[in-house]
Amino acid sequence: NTTMLTIDAEDVYTALSIAENSLSKQINLSHTKLLLFSAELAKEGLTDYVTLFMKDSQFSPNTYVAVSLCSADEYMRTVNPSLEVNPAKYYTLIFSKNNSDYMPATSLRDLYFSISALGREAVLPAANLSRGEDSRTVRMEAARGDYEAGALSKSSENETDVSGMAVLRDGQLSQVLSSHDAMAYHMLTGKLKRIYLTMPSQTEEGKYITLRLTQTKRPRREVDLAGDVPLLSAHVPLTAEIVECPPQDIRELGLSGLNRLASEQVAAQLASFLGLTATYCRADVTGFGNIAKMQFPDYPSWESYNWPERYPAADFSVTAEVNISREGLVHEPK
Repeated sequence: NTTMLTIDAEDVYTALSIAENSLSKQINLSHTKLLLFSAELAKEGLTDYVTLFMKDSQFSPNTYVAVSLCSADEYMRTVNPSLEVNPAKYYTLIFSKNNSDYMPATSLRDLYFSISALGREAVLPAANLSRGEDSRTVRMEAARGDYEAGALSKSSENETDVSGMAVLRDGQLSQVLSSHDAMAYHMLTGKLKRIYLTMPSQTEEGKYITLRLTQTKRPRREVDLAGDVPLLSAHVPLTAEIVECPPQDIRELGLSGLNRLASEQVAAQLASFLGLTATYCRADVTGFGNIAKMQFPDYPSWESYNWPERYPAADFSVTAEVNISREGLVHEPK
């Protein structure tokens, strides 16, 4: 059984004191699994809250943090973890680092360091209620893994959805990106587990080539500050396995041609994502700033360089190297 208790108070600790007078058991915050902030509050800024929680020994630094695009109270009341007896386990599995490449996984510790250290902006998983949009455009984008939290129409006992990511700038909610962008984020930060890449067939109309991509090597990223604007480069190696491929594509392209085709598509996706973070979000979420600051003799020099304002004007150079290690069983039906 679970209890939903909503309290209006001047601050968190006053609310906790009031809550303990309403419950038969003492509240132990060390068992907190999730801190869910509404988008409205995140736009005002989360810095004070995050600093307060990190200084309090009651809160575990491993507590997961997320942003709710709907009312946080409404989201919590709608969650129905039908496959889990223990709701705490549900939140741990949904927001854990190994759960999905369609969203980032951010702990309270991660959020604190991203907000307080100059060199990388924070990202949080985006939660929402399924809005029931079932247009052809949404379905086509979802088929490519490109949708925002709540955009999918699904039939389930649990009407909540966690996908995509909320980008913070200076501790305030800046923009909300899609699950497709979250996959690019994982590739550039070396956190990708497994995704499926679908490409149109080069020989048969209406057919597709599907590859299973994994990341066994970390990306190589470099920062050149010699010019007027920063030059940021990234090389992302990926291992692939053929899941589906028309035989004619295998004969005409070969493995080298498939590798080249996949590499070009992934590189275009990554370049588009970085351009989005610079022009739309104006936030360095992949951590190029952490590489750039190593070129400065001291922290004051790094601060005076004003990286948050330099990043949006940066030039990007992105390459991807897809290597098909398993071609699987590809045959032509008789």
